[in-house]
Amino acid sequence: MTQPPVTSRSSRSAVAAHPVTSAVIAILVLASIFFAVYVPLYASVTPKVGDFPFFYFFLLAYMPALGIVMWIVITLQRRLQPERGAEGPEAVRTGEVAK
Repeated sequence: MTQPPVTSRSSRSAVAAHPVTSAVIAILVLASIFFAVYVPLYASVTPKVGDFPFFYFFLLAYMPALGIVMWIVITLQRRLQPERGAEGPEAVRTGEVAK
């Protein structure tokens, strides 16, 4: 008996295969860049939180929030990657040498 031929998986990229996940990643990254670059958001002396100017409070709140957002992005990116061995043993991945 012979084994059926191994069919190659679809040649769609991970971004094309999961457009919603890719859009969520893009929105989270762009929002984190926007909140860091948009200076009028935090460049004022008037609002104070205790003895701290708002800029320092903004940074104290923004950095842990940014860490959480980047963790979510990394987790979503890992979901986009194909599982190892999903293409079969004959498949050659980028950077690997065929035997």
